[in-house]
Amino acid sequence: MTKILVIGASGQLGQSFQYWAPCFPNFKMLFKALPELDLLDGDKLERYFRSTAIDVVINCAAYTGVDQAEDQPKNAHQLNAKAINSLSELSKAYGFILVHFSTDYVFDGSAQTPYREDDPLSPLGVYGKTKAQGEGIMQSAGIDGWIIRTSWLFSPYGKNFVKTIFSLLQNKDEINVVADQTGSPTYAIDLAAATLKALDQKPAFDGVKVYHYTNSGHTTWYGLATAIKKQINTHCEIHPVDTAAYSIKAKRPKYSVLSCEKIKKDFKLNPQAWESALKDCLKKIV
Repeated sequence: MTKILVIGASGQLGQSFQYWAPCFPNFKMLFKALPELDLLDGDKLERYFRSTAIDVVINCAAYTGVDQAEDQPKNAHQLNAKAINSLSELSKAYGFILVHFSTDYVFDGSAQTPYREDDPLSPLGVYGKTKAQGEGIMQSAGIDGWIIRTSWLFSPYGKNFVKTIFSLLQNKDEINVVADQTGSPTYAIDLAAATLKALDQKPAFDGVKVYHYTNSGHTTWYGLATAIKKQINTHCEIHPVDTAAYSIKAKRPKYSVLSCEKIKKDFKLNPQAWESALKDCLKKIV
């Protein structure tokens, strides 16, 4: 039986892995979150892996505050880069496969067609830069694993755009939502399922491979908000605005759609449309 450790178990992606755990009898899944397992405490990590045999580590922990990262670059770097260095060294020492998640924000958004895994990285802000650093560290560590880039994550768990808009639509008369950024919303529950299905195929690992996974289709934040409104009973008006209307600290990519052809081909996965994933999520939220 494959023993899998999920780090960052209390976040929305970690909780999504917990949702699926009973459906994969070939896996013995362990879930760890702060303060029990702190990625920034090297000694504690070392002791854990010395005493517990693990086959695969799925790292769901990350610093995800895009604007906050501009004010806290050191904090973002510690969790998105330094911690990946620690996990990579432990992977080399204890022989586990490392599965790590990255972001569409490693790209600058100047493309007009979906980004492929081997397109050059050019992040705009601290968050994207630290995630790109984490990727580079893992790729040069001489270990086996996957980096899975995703985008616009939503779920019934934690804090995310869908839950925020769902709440605002029920409590406000009108809201403004950005309409000039395009990407692919991704249901964390689908991302977790896809990752486990891929691992269940017992792939041959040879170095670190990069994959993209999102739900199919793309939209703007305004388009996503409008789709949420269609699903619930609300009189709230949604107004489309440009990013420039907000005084935000971090630059965002205008276009960050990811091509998922590689992961679909390698593991015969067929991501559902973001619209149907959204319907499932809203049912769970209600």
